[in-house]
Amino acid sequence: MSVKDSTGPAPTEGFTTAPASDSGEIHNWNELLYFFNHTLPECHTELREDTKQVILFVLYLAIFVVGLVENLLVICVNWRCVGRAGLLNLYVLNMAIADLGVVLSLPVWMLEVMLDYTWLWGSFSCRFTHYFYFANMYSSIFFLVCLSIDRYVTLTDAAPSWRRHQHRLRRAVCAGVWVLSAVIPLPEVVHIQLVESAEPMCLFMAPFESYSAWALAVALSTTVLGFLLPFPLLVVFNVLTACRLRRAGWPEGRRHCLLLCAYVVIFAVCWLPYHVTLLLLTLHGTHISLHCHLVHLLYFFYDVIDCFAMLHCVVNPILYNFLSPRFRDQLLSAVVHYLPKARARADRRASSFSSSSTQHSIVITKEGAPPAAAGPRDHPSLNC
Repeated sequence: MSVKDSTGPAPTEGFTTAPASDSGEIHNWNELLYFFNHTLPECHTELREDTKQVILFVLYLAIFVVGLVENLLVICVNWRCVGRAGLLNLYVLNMAIADLGVVLSLPVWMLEVMLDYTWLWGSFSCRFTHYFYFANMYSSIFFLVCLSIDRYVTLTDAAPSWRRHQHRLRRAVCAGVWVLSAVIPLPEVVHIQLVESAEPMCLFMAPFESYSAWALAVALSTTVLGFLLPFPLLVVFNVLTACRLRRAGWPEGRRHCLLLCAYVVIFAVCWLPYHVTLLLLTLHGTHISLHCHLVHLLYFFYDVIDCFAMLHCVVNPILYNFLSPRFRDQLLSAVVHYLPKARARADRRASSFSSSSTQHSIVITKEGAPPAAAGPRDHPSLNC
């Protein structure tokens, strides 16, 4: 089991170990590894490790391919529009970059699973790969929260001072999120080591005397920062936004309310099983006692649950981009932009409407806001 999958020790192979003392006390890592290798197997469970490895490889590969294509498209489209009409495109762009970072780490986990968690890429890559994964994971979650908060603030007609400085403030918030996400994984990454044995493994190896405390602290910080704090914020601000849309009586208010509910549900479905399983495995043996078969099932399916959590890299581009008519129009415009023949025809067609479009742009510039008759799909707070 890799460090990414659990902060607690897992059954390992390839170590020469000595039995623990008769009194049941464990004094070093060898005795601890012996304990896991010789106590957990006593509770026999018919689970096919080779079948799980094949399923994990297929899931990782599917998430990698789909997530890579989706997030690259989102980045390309929003990069062209981030400085223009889209007020919230900056959060969407940064969230797509973070999701792309998570996706780019998947080939390493794919190979590690197929090699039975043997690490062949050296000590530096052992730490850097895990750091890269965790930093992008936190960034994706934090940008999702910032997007929900900013969308509600924009929808409620914020103060003039906010409207004047909103672009500068959003850039500062994005920079702060990246810095915070870069700092949070450090306490865990410094204890990640390449364990040299018959089959080298990349493991979380805190000091033995305080291992339980370190494992619990890392697991709790991951759950608090990755779920217990972001999830209530997502619920509150998405519910407030949905209520605001219903009171406004917009023609597509019901559709947008259902979409806001989907944001919350998908986040819970992706991340709640991961954090529950992580806490149960971390607390087992020191603070709670789980049944032997349940421990086996948790260890066995933890990789699958962790892989399932990565689906957010595939779902986020769909929920926050591809379901938006504005994004689909921008994507089509980007495709036309990079097709020379189609672009030439579009330019000729656009030239015939130059006078009317110029007059329209003058009206918008003069008033400083879209016409009041614009529908909800054109509202800047819902453009993502």
